Amino acid sequence: MKHPHKILFYFLMVSSTILVLSSSSWLITWMGLEINMLGFIPLMFNQQNTNESETAVKYLLPQSMASTIFITAAMISIHMNIAQMLLAIAMCLKLGAAPFHLWFPPVMAGLELLPAFILLTWQKIAPIFAISSMEQNFPSKMLLIASISAVWGGIGGLNQTDIRSLLTYSSIAHTGWMIATITTNIQTLLIYMLTYITINISIYLSLSKIPTNSHKQLFIMNQNNNTTLLIISILSLGGLPPFTGFIMKLLVIYSIKTSLLTLSFLILGALTSLFFYLSFLFSPLLNSFKTYQNQPNLKELSIFLIMTQILPLSSLFLFF
Repeated sequence: MKHPHKILFYFLMVSSTILVLSSSSWLITWMGLEINMLGFIPLMFNQQNTNESETAVKYLLPQSMASTIFITAAMISIHMNIAQMLLAIAMCLKLGAAPFHLWFPPVMAGLELLPAFILLTWQKIAPIFAISSMEQNFPSKMLLIASISAVWGGIGGLNQTDIRSLLTYSSIAHTGWMIATITTNIQTLLIYMLTYITINISIYLSLSKIPTNSHKQLFIMNQNNNTTLLIISILSLGGLPPFTGFIMKLLVIYSIKTSLLTLSFLILGALTSLFFYLSFLFSPLLNSFKTYQNQPNLKELSIFLIMTQILPLSSLFLFF
C-alpha cells in the first residue's frame, strides 16, 4: 500500500460507523459521527494537490456546524419536537441533502476520485441510520426534505458537462429517496443503500481506468470494456428500466404509495435525473456516431446494451 498510515483512518471510519449503528445513546452517536469525520478528513489530502486543503476546510465547517446543532439538540431533550427537528436538520446537513447541500458540490469538485466516492457512499451510512433511529414525530417534515432533495438533485444535474458533477447531483437526488424510505421500513432502506453503494463502486472501478472526466471524450477513449461498464452503471443509477436502479426505486414507490404528493415529487425528480443521465451519455455518442458507425466495437456495444435492456423485461411477464 502506498500510504500504510491511511489504514488507521479507514479503521476509524469503519469502526465509528459501526458505533453509530449499534448505539442507543445520542451522546455515543455524536461521538461516532465525530470520529467518522476525523477519520475521513486526512483521506482528503494529497501531497500533489494543494487545493485539497481548501476542500477539507469546506467540508469541516458545515460538518462542525451540524455537530454543534446535534449536541445542542441532544442536551435540550430528545423527546421534544424541536430537539428532534434540530437533530434531523443536523443529519441532513451532514448528508448534503437539499436545502442544506450548498457545501456538497464544491467539496466533491475538489476531491480525488477515491475520497469523492467515499463521500458519496460510506459517509452517508451513519447519518441516514441516525435519522432512522429517531422517534418519527415529524414524518411530514422529513418527506418535505426528501421531496426537495429529489427535485433539486434532478434540476441541478441539468447541463452538467463532467461525470463528477453528474454524480454529485445524483447523490443529492438519491439522498432524497433514502430519506423518504426512512419513514417506511428499514428493510427497504437497507436494500436501497446496498444497491446504491454497489452501483457507485462499479462506477468508481470504471472511472479509475478511464483517464477522462468529460462526457465528450467518453466514447473516444480506447477503453471499451470499462466504458461499457460505466454506461450501464450510470443508466442503472438513473433508474432506467430494467436495470437494478429501477428496481430499488420501484420498491420505494411501493413503500410510500400512501403519500401521493411526496411520491409525485420523487418521480418528478427521478425523471429529471434520468433526462440528464441520458443526455450526458448519448449526446456525445450521437454526435460521433458517423465516425464510429463502421467499427465492430460500437456495434457490439449497441447489441449488448439492447440485449441488457430487453431480456430482463421478459421476466416481468411472470408477475401477470
